[in-house]
This record gives sequence, structure tokens and C-alpha cells, in this order.
Amino acid sequence: MNIFDSKMKEKMILDLHEVRIIDFGQFKLKSGIMSPYYIDLRMLVTFPHLLELVSDVLWEKIRLKPFDLIAGVPYAALPISTAISLRYNRPLIFMRKEAKDYGKKKLIEGVYHKGQYVVVIDDVISDGASKFETIKPIEDVGLVVSQVVVLLDRGQGGVQAVQKKGYHCIAITNMEEVLEVLYRHGRISYEQLTECQKFIIKTSSNVESKNSQKQKIASK
Repeated sequence: MNIFDSKMKEKMILDLHEVRIIDFGQFKLKSGIMSPYYIDLRMLVTFPHLLELVSDVLWEKIRLKPFDLIAGVPYAALPISTAISLRYNRPLIFMRKEAKDYGKKKLIEGVYHKGQYVVVIDDVISDGASKFETIKPIEDVGLVVSQVVVLLDRGQGGVQAVQKKGYHCIAITNMEEVLEVLYRHGRISYEQLTECQKFIIKTSSNVESKNSQKQKIASK
């Protein structure tokens, strides 16, 4: 990433924090654990200038590898994918949560042809499981997933899990970088920085332990 790209990414992080898409406090996650930070990129739809900036940052990575179609993971990545499609004139498809029981009963909306290359876009990645829920129906209709690009890696092994399945998967940024940028610009205190860093280490260790246990069970 060149200097211009780095500055654009840094501006993105600061602007996302400004409107509290990146927020700090005490938040209960889906898993039930309490987190000192929360990322809600669904809020992007309310800030068109930020949606445009995020699409530009993602495009700088996406354009480096040839593809025919863009596919956004429902639901947070759909407006991001649409913004990229409009700004850079690239065809878009998207997956329904479930196929309709009337009409053409399609699971994938849009026009596509067998053998076309697809870049899958998502807002965040945790353990990577939701990415495979999107990849499978794409491959089932004969399309080829050429890359998986996410905006933010939560640091729970998702990127590595997708890569182990043979897919080219990258994240634009991660929580460590987000915290470094915000601390350097005086947006968060040293106490907040260290609290979040400890949380990341703890949760990533838990994920590694669970993955190790799964591998042991699978090998029996």
C-alpha cells in the first residue's frame, strides 16, 4: 500500500470513530462476552461520504486481482458492495438469506455466467464461518471465488481459516492497527488502549484453544 493509500485508510479509521461506528465502552457480544469496543458498519448507510471513502479503500485492494463480479455478504456488506459497483462500474450479485418459493426461486440475484470470477466482500471477519455460507452457493452455480476481501479483521483467526480452505483472503485493517491510529491521534486513552489489547489477546487465545480442541476431536 502506497503513502496515499495509507493516508486514506488512516482517515477512514478516524472518521469511523468520529461517528461512533467504531465505539468504546462495554458491549455484550453475540457470544455473551463483554467487549471494550464495538464495530457497527451497518451505520455506514447513514453517512454517504463515509460509505464512499470505505468503498475507495476497499477498491485499492480489490482492483489488484482480476475479477468479473462483486458479491457482498448480507447484510452489512451489501451497501458497501453497491457503492463499489456504482463508483467503479463493476457488475454486482448478491445472495439471499433463503431462496424465494415463487417466481424464479433464485438464491443469487443478478446476471452471471458459469466460470466467472467473483470477489466476495464483507465488512468484518471473526472466525470466518459466515464467509463460507456465501462462498458455497456462489460455487454451487459454477462461479469461481477469486478473492475474499474484508474491511476489518477482529483477530479471531478468520482470515487464516479462509486461507486454509484455499481462498485468497485479505483484510484491509485490523483492531491492532485501529487502536494504534486512534491512540496516536489522541482519540483513546492509554488505559483504553491496554484494555482493548488485553481483550484481543484473551479472545484470540480462546479461539486458538477451541480450534485445537476441534482438530484433536477430528483426528480421533
